[in-house]
Amino acid sequence: MVRGLGRVRRRPDEAALSVSVERSAPTAAEAQASTSQQMLELMATLTGRGIDPADISTETISLEPTYDYRETGARLTGYRAGQSLSLRLRRLEELGPTIDIAVRAGATGISGVTLGIADARSAEDEARRLAVADARHRAEVLAHAAGADLGALTRLEEGGPSHGPLPMMTTRLEASSAKTPVAEGSAEIVVEVTASYALTQPPLTRRRGSRCRS
Repeated sequence: MVRGLGRVRRRPDEAALSVSVERSAPTAAEAQASTSQQMLELMATLTGRGIDPADISTETISLEPTYDYRETGARLTGYRAGQSLSLRLRRLEELGPTIDIAVRAGATGISGVTLGIADARSAEDEARRLAVADARHRAEVLAHAAGADLGALTRLEEGGPSHGPLPMMTTRLEASSAKTPVAEGSAEIVVEVTASYALTQPPLTRRRGSRCRS
């Protein structure tokens, strides 16, 4: 049994992120209404920029009381409401501008920014081919070192493709005239396989020749 590794590097071409809005108010209804209104405006801004509504989905909705903790005990001061959206950007070059626009449109949080590969399957398939070739090469070296020939493949298992870490964006919570930089880097797709081969004895003439040379 031998292991084979296949590694393929690709430049990311899409991104995903979470955009959140949080507002506080004296009453729960006011906090929720303020947050919902701001989120509607934010969604309109994002779709107006060309993001497909199918790539925008509500991620979380929260509402909680806020307290002022003093020596005399906790005093209710109001309520804090929050909502977050999950965005998928089909073009990586839109990531920086989208973050800037979202912040200017009222977003108070940017998180979970990840870069990805739209056609990850083709990269994974290439890594699989490399992994199988690597496993066969290792098996051939081991077989020849043992004085045998490599026979038929009897078993092949894949450990599953894994994607290496991609650059993460720094969270920005305030509107600014500066543009958000994006370090694209590259993604590494790794596939590991385990293979088993039958071993066969080399032809007699080759074995005799090997003894003569020795």
